[in-house]
Amino acid sequence: METLQLSASIKKILESAPGENLERKIFNLVLSDLERRLHLCAERILEFEKKYGMSFPDFEQAWRRGEIAEKHSHEVERDYMEWESLVDEHQVVLAQLRKIKEEMRTRS
Repeated sequence: METLQLSASIKKILESAPGENLERKIFNLVLSDLERRLHLCAERILEFEKKYGMSFPDFEQAWRRGEIAEKHSHEVERDYMEWESLVDEHQVVLAQLRKIKEEMRTRS
């Protein structure tokens, strides 16, 4: 186990965080941040799904088959890159959430 040194101001802020000890307080803060990030990714992904009427895997296949109108326009290419990035980020954050929850279960 590592030792974590915190400034007095951070310790003071952590006093009001939910949790019965410092490790649990930090866990709750990290968990909350991961859940917030996951929610933001999901919201943005949903916006793209509504805009294009399909999931990213379907959009990617349609893109490759040349079925996306104006696929080389700035807007569509930007959407493709952002959407792809969001899908990747969603998977990474989801994996992090699973890992941290499992780790805390094994410690409890």
